[in-house]
Amino acid sequence: MKASLSCVSVLLALSGLIGAAPAPSTTATAEDADPTFCIQVVQTGPPIVAPNASNLQLTGSVGSRAILQLAGLTQGWNFSNGGLGSPQWCTGQWLNIVPGPHAWKRLVWGSSQVTTTWKAGFDSDLTAKKTATYSQTSTFLACDHNYPTFAPEKVVFLLTDSTVALPTAADSTLGDDINVSSCVKTKLHIGSDTSSVVA
Repeated sequence: MKASLSCVSVLLALSGLIGAAPAPSTTATAEDADPTFCIQVVQTGPPIVAPNASNLQLTGSVGSRAILQLAGLTQGWNFSNGGLGSPQWCTGQWLNIVPGPHAWKRLVWGSSQVTTTWKAGFDSDLTAKKTATYSQTSTFLACDHNYPTFAPEKVVFLLTDSTVALPTAADSTLGDDINVSSCVKTKLHIGSDTSSVVA
């Protein structure tokens, strides 16, 4: 009996310790979470290609204009809420249309989504939906810089009226660093979903 009583005493003592332990913490809600914390998932996906501009690919970084280069962004695409963001998870940059007086609109990468009128998806052309100031369009303008670059590079603009004559002189939208005689109309084609997660 002494052994049984000893076991019972030990069990009661342990249960008292367990009972005295702090309560498990509750799971934090999304509102409580640090908005800058995101588990990075390395993902690959299709580039966005400009077929009439030597198949150059869409790229850029926050604070820069959208450009076309030999190797573009391939970390997956976020098409939510009418946007175009990269990478697909933990989206850090969004392609935004800058309003302007000309038929060609500047495209810039921002850290937040301003443009919510992109119509985008895999195996389709990137399209800007109709707004109060222009009709739906999937035509873009790709222009060389007016200075030499190490590798092929073009600045890309949204062309909101594909019937308009191409620009013949630099303006406030194009900027002084554009060779306007090099501008060509193109589509921006998003390839088939080839997304894969790299471990």
